[in-house]
Amino acid sequence: MNHVLHPQKKRPNVPPGIKKAIKFIGEIIIDAVVIIAMVVFIRSYLVAPFQVHGTSMCNTMNYRNGVCNTGYGEYLIISKLGYIIDSPERGDIIVFRPPSSDTYGKLESLFKTLLHMDGQEFFIKRIIGLPGETVDLKNGYVYVTNKEHPDGIKLDEPYLSAANQGNTLPLIPEKTKFVVPEGRYLVFGDNRQVSSDARSCFRSSMISGCKTDADAFIGLDRMEGRAWLALFPLEKIGFVKKHFYGL
Repeated sequence: MNHVLHPQKKRPNVPPGIKKAIKFIGEIIIDAVVIIAMVVFIRSYLVAPFQVHGTSMCNTMNYRNGVCNTGYGEYLIISKLGYIIDSPERGDIIVFRPPSSDTYGKLESLFKTLLHMDGQEFFIKRIIGLPGETVDLKNGYVYVTNKEHPDGIKLDEPYLSAANQGNTLPLIPEKTKFVVPEGRYLVFGDNRQVSSDARSCFRSSMISGCKTDADAFIGLDRMEGRAWLALFPLEKIGFVKKHFYGL
């Protein structure tokens, strides 16, 4: 049998300069993919930045030189990992999306944020009521009823300013009792006189009523994380203090 040898086609000679350029571009693409993957992982499961805005947490946050700042205040790092391995606790200051807001997936939210297109509205408040508890507003103070205190106990809130002590009033007429569902949490702002929080279902105090009773409560699916570390301004640098109620 005769064997026919076919001449091999010559591969085109690629100039060394083009080879280096292709390799360089390939390395940039790989590095970019790795960096984006790391950012997605860190911001989804570990920590994320957040800047306080408005007066709802004054005097605890956004309070400088004896004045509640109406603009932007502390630059915070919020911890996401804590709520993956543990449950939120009373006194935690959390960043969350209110029940009535639109939601995106984590990846979509990240890219919208990077492109400055994120229309989500984030709030920062303090956890007051835990799942299964009943919270009552009486004479400007907060009372908690739970298994340990079936007759109710007045909540000690030393973080409130003098102007807010005794001024936790209902924002919707006769809405003074909050029965916290299982898996949900009740949150108020520390500046009780101006905060749009669970008392108004996170809506303007000028809008009466809630769309549904559930709109007053926050689930884990709405929580971005717990305020953990303040990086700015200089006098506020440090870990965010947490109050222990001893209930």
